[in-house]
Amino acid sequence: MRLNRFGAFLIHLGISLLIFAVLAYMIVWVWYPDFFFASDGGWQGLRIIVFVDLVLGPALTLVVFNRKKPASELRRDLSIVALFQTACLVAGTYVVYSERPLALVYADGQFFSMSADDYRAAGINDPDLSGLPGRYPKRVVVEIPDDPHAQSELRREAWQQRRPLRTLISRYRPFDYALLRADKEALSADWLAEHESTTGDITAWLAAHGGSIDDYDFFRFGARYAYLVLGIRHDGQILGVLKTPLLRARDPARDAAQGPAPG
Repeated sequence: MRLNRFGAFLIHLGISLLIFAVLAYMIVWVWYPDFFFASDGGWQGLRIIVFVDLVLGPALTLVVFNRKKPASELRRDLSIVALFQTACLVAGTYVVYSERPLALVYADGQFFSMSADDYRAAGINDPDLSGLPGRYPKRVVVEIPDDPHAQSELRREAWQQRRPLRTLISRYRPFDYALLRADKEALSADWLAEHESTTGDITAWLAAHGGSIDDYDFFRFGARYAYLVLGIRHDGQILGVLKTPLLRARDPARDAAQGPAPG
């Protein structure tokens, strides 16, 4: 039985599905695990791979395949399709990989997801975080001195270097709930009550994770595509984000507890 246009399309689609399965696994479980898939571009990256791998390549095969062509011409056309798809797939995969979060960093009372691009913007190329425990993205805390003079000096140096505190890799410490100043820096009960009254997020959170609101602390989380709220259980387990992005830019109760922002 001679292979026809649709048979070639199905073969190409089957091969593409195998490649997609491998890349989807890497995106969902390795490069953008847990809540990072939604907050930092995993879903956007997966759509790129779907278009290039499952749509573009097989569709081109469907268009160019014609049994009436000479065998040499058909092989040439299919080779061009394969090369074009491979080039697009490599480029798309590189973009998804290079924009993956490398670290979840706690600094100055809030969390930030940090990609390679974020570090490059601070003048740090290809940061080596392999010495930190755990898998990527690494969970770390920027150690800030309690002594006011030492803290002021640290902030001054960071400001002179035009580097946000979250990029000070030399001060990274493995994530430990005890290092968080939750009593001063977590979102206040008043803020959470207001957020719940407009979104119902806390009720949904408790239904998913159990316990009571007193079992958790919630912090601002600057992700790649949104400004979210990150929830942490008091045993130190980082569980995920509330469904609704932050509705307010400030939390007066928290800001009053922290005192004036540094100049």
